[in-house]
Amino acid sequence: MKLSGIAQQKLKAALLLLPVMVAVILTSLSMRSTMQEVDQALGSVYTDRLEPAVEMVYLSEKFHAKRHLLETWLMAPNKSSARITEARLKEYDAGIEQSIGQFEKTKLVAEEQKSLLAIKTVLADYRKLEKTVLQQGSSDQIEAASHTFKGPGAVLFQQGVTHLHDLARIQSVVGEEFRKKSHTDALHFYANSTLQIAIAVIMGLIILNIIHNLNRTEAEAFHLN
Repeated sequence: MKLSGIAQQKLKAALLLLPVMVAVILTSLSMRSTMQEVDQALGSVYTDRLEPAVEMVYLSEKFHAKRHLLETWLMAPNKSSARITEARLKEYDAGIEQSIGQFEKTKLVAEEQKSLLAIKTVLADYRKLEKTVLQQGSSDQIEAASHTFKGPGAVLFQQGVTHLHDLARIQSVVGEEFRKKSHTDALHFYANSTLQIAIAVIMGLIILNIIHNLNRTEAEAFHLN
């Protein structure tokens, strides 16, 4: 009868430990998933936010350099220097295209895609305007070239700068969203870690209690025998 009681204690121990073990396993899986999400979020912040931000700085610098180069040429325009200026403008354009290409490889939200498309459109229009200015200046149409540069050219340039600023702002907003998500995931991980520690403590107390009951039951059975 007492041996049956010991068997019942062992069965009870097994039944008590089973849900505890299941809880530990589920918590561990949840923690692993959370850490993967945190890792992905941090990787995305670097790959899809920081690196593109650097490319946008390079793009902005080249865009301003193009404007300054053409303005400098207009101070003393001639066909010979026009060819040199055009070649340098193409070098800047190649650098800009490279920066845009790197940016397009990243994960973009809808607003970023829209802003980037606007930038590409303005840059294409500005390249056409540069050719017009060079042609006018090389043909001794200095006043017309200056008007094109300072009128439509200034408008296009300002549009490009505005779109670049908008893109930078969007990147900042999206980056902040990633930061908040990482913070939430970290809190989730902390909660799961605390839960796992609590489960381990409870599990240890249950095991000690079961061992104590088994020892007492076996002792009683020994004295009765």
